[in-house]
Amino acid sequence: MKKITGKLTLVMIAGATLAICAPSCKKSSNGGPSGPTPIGGFVSSDSVEPANLIAYWPMDGNGTDVKGGANATGVNVTYVTGVRGQAYQGATNAYASFTPNAAMVGLQSFSLAFWYWQPAQPIGTPNTPQGMFFLADAGGANPDIIVENEHYAPVSRDSVSIHAGLTFPKATNYKGFTMATFDTVAIGKWVHFAMTYDGGSSTYVVYQNGQAMLNSSAYGNLASTILLDGPTGSTPQGNINWSANPPVEGTIGAWAPGVYGVSNTLGLNGNFVGKLDEIRLFKVALTSKEVAGLYLNGQAGR
Repeated sequence: MKKITGKLTLVMIAGATLAICAPSCKKSSNGGPSGPTPIGGFVSSDSVEPANLIAYWPMDGNGTDVKGGANATGVNVTYVTGVRGQAYQGATNAYASFTPNAAMVGLQSFSLAFWYWQPAQPIGTPNTPQGMFFLADAGGANPDIIVENEHYAPVSRDSVSIHAGLTFPKATNYKGFTMATFDTVAIGKWVHFAMTYDGGSSTYVVYQNGQAMLNSSAYGNLASTILLDGPTGSTPQGNINWSANPPVEGTIGAWAPGVYGVSNTLGLNGNFVGKLDEIRLFKVALTSKEVAGLYLNGQAGR
């Protein structure tokens, strides 16, 4: 195919700027001159809610938060080929930690999304759950955000039990929600995980590979759960308010210190031995289309 050379001309029509591709424009292999062809409505993972993204750890050889400045310091962490660039490689003595930024402390709704690669399912005693991502308060009694895999007798060879949830310090009755979901077909391959909470509707959803998963809580086994301040029929939780219990430490690849009174020493409990990549935290609840967009574009390496 011949290459075309020339210029890009900008033309103003009724207040709009149009780019006319004169001979200098080269077509992208993924689409036309405007860029790659959208997948799931998005041209890349980076085009999903960029204005509401408050932290993004690409894990490209370091723990830098390229969006919110909450850089993670790694201990015994190595980096390997990931979904997009490099990825965090965990170990029994590896972890990373960061100081939550103001945007994290002030969250009212949120979405957390990342890719994980689980080498094997930890089974029973003396194994402990492996921490993937935590935001913890000073006391550590109840994590503001928790995502961990849980040891159990597998229901199938490639099922991973994941506990994920959040805390409402201002609630009167039900303050902490750590709910369970099974991510199936998840051993030895990259899996996209996302959890969303919308404060306006009190709705909590967990996704695997872009699809809402059944999530077990006090309200049943549901793909979309309304979180309440008590049993069914109680007042909805509403917006998160961490002012009485602000997160002071974030951890990646290990349990946060003091959580549930297990260990006060960071890095000595619940170390994740798999891989983690493309960790994103948003200040809004992503829609199912946006979560699918993260998954599909990440799967395509973009």
